[in-house]
Amino acid sequence: MKIGFIGAGKVGCSFGLFLKKREFQIVGYASQSMESASYAANLTDSSALSFNELIKQSNYIFITTPDDRIEDVWNHMLDFDLRDKKVFHMSGCLSSSIFTNSGENGVLGYSLHPLYSFADKKSSDLGEVVFSIEGDHISGIHAFLDQSNIRYFVLDKKKKALYHAAAVFVSNYVVALAKIGEDLLLESGLDKELSIVGTLPLMESALFNMKKKGINHALTGPIIRGDLNTIQKHIEELPTYKEIYKRLGLVALQIGSETGDLSDKKTEEIYQILRSDCNEKDGSDISGNER
Repeated sequence: MKIGFIGAGKVGCSFGLFLKKREFQIVGYASQSMESASYAANLTDSSALSFNELIKQSNYIFITTPDDRIEDVWNHMLDFDLRDKKVFHMSGCLSSSIFTNSGENGVLGYSLHPLYSFADKKSSDLGEVVFSIEGDHISGIHAFLDQSNIRYFVLDKKKKALYHAAAVFVSNYVVALAKIGEDLLLESGLDKELSIVGTLPLMESALFNMKKKGINHALTGPIIRGDLNTIQKHIEELPTYKEIYKRLGLVALQIGSETGDLSDKKTEEIYQILRSDCNEKDGSDISGNER
């Protein structure tokens, strides 16, 4: 397998380095910036190549550009002989359907996406990361999947957007929730540095508990304890983010109901508090269940 990358950002560099450590042959990188391509090439002991040369020299091609450029890259690739090549993009939301006319050109197209947040161009420690893979002929890349030794599951392309939304919740929105926490701590009187110092161990302990006990049994706080007065005070004192608190509270309440930590009576009492003045048009809770 001769592997080439179109795009030399964090994902392209990191995954190229990951594959290099697993003794794949990395042919090189093509990028709008020769400086970026050269950096990626040095990182993976490969070459900075023109678009044309990369297509010619590679039989496994990974498109690791921003999502809104993938289709343009693919359309440009169609000007070349792609017979017997395998083409991948690494978008979380887009499916392999973006590779239009791939069958007519003798090429197999796939989307391969890691459930991981890349902090820099050397995030190559992906051994424990789970990847999604989808495409029409997964059997055509079994050798690649076996040699890379990645943990993967085959995803229905119709579920790609839902899958990516899940990734956004557990990654991007965790950062958004940390920002909400920081805002509230600053309003409570803490300075910015101390709010960060205080927040990170709390978040880390929640992640540790999820890893050790599973999601449902990692929940702590007033909802799982059934502290009605505390929940009511939170809602009354929140200057903003009140609706977010209530909606996430309904999810936490569902966890408490599923684990049996809350009685039916206590569950209903908390539900009424969380639903008060909630801007919902129907009688369903945050999970979509009718109440």
